[in-house]
Amino acid sequence: MSILKYQQLPGPVRISLAILLWSLILWLFTLGHAGFVPVARLIFLIFVVPYAVAEWLKMKKLLSGKKLDYVRVALMVCAVAIWWLWLKK
Repeated sequence: MSILKYQQLPGPVRISLAILLWSLILWLFTLGHAGFVPVARLIFLIFVVPYAVAEWLKMKKLLSGKKLDYVRVALMVCAVAIWWLWLKK
């Protein structure tokens, strides 16, 4: 199957496939290594989810250009703050 076929999929489907792929990669990364689970969660919650939200906003044509880059960083900073507060519980 050619990768070009995936470029013709609607935006939400591509975002969902990317999230599923990252979930699978991080799950495989943690198999047999329970100590890596917090790191996998950190990667998923701080990098994957905010980037997917930013891509969704881009797909809805709410953001573009430099604003999109700033929103990605802001979402990641918010995710770090949530992660930090969650760890303190």
